[in-house]
Amino acid sequence: MIGKIIKSQKELYYVDTNDMVYKAKARGNFRVKDKKPLVGDNVEIEILEDDKAYITKLLARKNEIKRPNIANIDQLLVFITINDPPLNLYNLDKYLAMCEYLNISVTIMLTKIDLAPCEKVEEISGIYKNIGYEVILIDNYKDFPQEKIREILKGKTSAVSGASGVGKSTFLSNLIDAEIEIGDISQKSKRGKNTTRHTEIFKLAKDTFIFDTPGFDSFDLDFLEDENDLKNNFVELRDRDCKFKDCNHINEPSCRVKEDLEKGKISASRYKNYIQLFEELKQRRLNKW
Repeated sequence: MIGKIIKSQKELYYVDTNDMVYKAKARGNFRVKDKKPLVGDNVEIEILEDDKAYITKLLARKNEIKRPNIANIDQLLVFITINDPPLNLYNLDKYLAMCEYLNISVTIMLTKIDLAPCEKVEEISGIYKNIGYEVILIDNYKDFPQEKIREILKGKTSAVSGASGVGKSTFLSNLIDAEIEIGDISQKSKRGKNTTRHTEIFKLAKDTFIFDTPGFDSFDLDFLEDENDLKNNFVELRDRDCKFKDCNHINEPSCRVKEDLEKGKISASRYKNYIQLFEELKQRRLNKW
């Protein structure tokens, strides 16, 4: 029988087969092969007595994110706020670069818009809409756009990500028929308390799932070995008609990206974050030797 792992706790996995959810353990040969089932994996299970089961086979993965360690994501809902906690565009651009590399579509969820100036909301949403990303504006307590969001999620497995305190748990509480613990913002750090303690998938409808993942606000670009590949994961920087085919859009002459940057056609914040990420990748590669 085939199902999807929707939750894991230590070495126990909850597998949804559409008919019911089975508690399953993985066969010992997974340890031998150094393979660990992940939340999101599609698996074959062998049914035992008392609705218990063993996972006997992992089906091919579409993709995998290492932190949190989840698999088979169709799209990522990246949550950001302008205030409370403060906006971090650097981390957002790292998320987007990772998703471009893994071929995961992204919707940016700009929450708590009632706590930010309208012009700032327009500025930030405009940066990302102009390069093709969908941006949803949310006030979790007023006019929650449930129907629009359900349409975005329909028929897909989506993951919810972003720093603690940006409204992910409130969003999920508005979306699904379940009580999710909601943390307060620490007044000292202005960051949310991490109220999600394990990774779990909620089933919204047939073939429509959404991950609830522990809050995290930083990760490494460890999927990229070479800084020269980074430009291919910034949508406005790739496939540009520069003088040099391998132009990294930094110090090279006759660079179309630099020309557009000077004309204001490319976001200065996005370009600044690209340069910072490029240098980080370069230093990491050099420090290996």
